[in-house]
Amino acid sequence: MKKKNSKKATVIALYDTDLGLVLNWLRLKKAITSSGEKREVGSGYAATVKSKVTKEQLNQIVKDRFGSFAKVI
Repeated sequence: MKKKNSKKATVIALYDTDLGLVLNWLRLKKAITSSGEKREVGSGYAATVKSKVTKEQLNQIVKDRFGSFAKVI
């Protein structure tokens, strides 16, 4: 059964460098505690992260800074 306010999320970006920038930005903002390794999925790249905030808040932080280049699922 899935938790309602899960602290694990997946960050997705089209390019490896974009994903690296997003992960570094989230570390700088102290929004995540750790991140998994980058992996290639479909037409982009993804990494699983453990966050200090909810997925919705994490998605808002990413969208404010990077717009349509990255998203949190």
